[in-house]
Formats: sequence, structure tokens, C-alpha cells
Amino acid sequence: MSAQASAGFPIIHAFAGSPSADGETLLVEATAFDGSVVPFAIPIDDVKHFIAFLLAWVGTISAGAEADEDDAVGTRIMPIPATSIAVGQPSGQEGYIGISLGRAELIFAVPLASFTPLGRTLLLAGTPANNAPA
Repeated sequence: MSAQASAGFPIIHAFAGSPSADGETLLVEATAFDGSVVPFAIPIDDVKHFIAFLLAWVGTISAGAEADEDDAVGTRIMPIPATSIAVGQPSGQEGYIGISLGRAELIFAVPLASFTPLGRTLLLAGTPANNAPA
């Protein structure tokens, strides 16, 4: 992997951060492969927009890429602690899944047809190991 992306953007491989003293800003230090550190700050209320931006671009880029068969499932997954999950159907054949991460909430639009298998999966995941699902 190249140490620099096109147009002189450093390629980041690690992040460290903490909230500001007043708790209103997330202070982040992004470390590039060459060891340089790029500090930046994001207001807490804008973190959800930053995450959505990143997810949207990764989704767009990933849509055209083939999956790496040598990469085991879950080896690059970092769980994010969700504080609540909500679902809704605003109109038509699209539903929303809202996932709260503290004060930030991400809303995902999904086809309503995917709600049934998702609901079954959640019911199975929530069933204690010694009980059979109903």
C-alpha cells in the first residue's frame, strides 16, 4: 500500500481520540502509515453525519468491488456499542432502522421485505440457549 494517496492525502491506519473537556467535541488524532499525525475535531452533534458520510462512501466503493475470499468473516469487524434500536415505516415499500450511539443516531433505509427475516434473526438471537424458539 502506498504511503500517500492521490493528491497528497495521507493514508490513515489508526485513530485515537477522546472528548473535549466540555464534552461537546470529539478530539481525534489520525495516524498515517508514515507516522505523521493529523489532528482534527468533530462537534459531538456532527459525529452522526461524519459516520454516515464514511458509511455511504464505503458502501459506494464496496458495491463495485469483489469480496476477498481469503478474508475470514469478522476479522476486520470492530463492534460499535448501540444504545437503542428503532424501526419504522414512513411510507411505501421502504422502512427505516434507527440505531442510536449515545447522542448520535444513524437511520438506515431498507426494503420492507427485509424486516421479516431481520425480525426472525433478532428473535432467535434473543432466545436463551436452553429455550427453543417459538
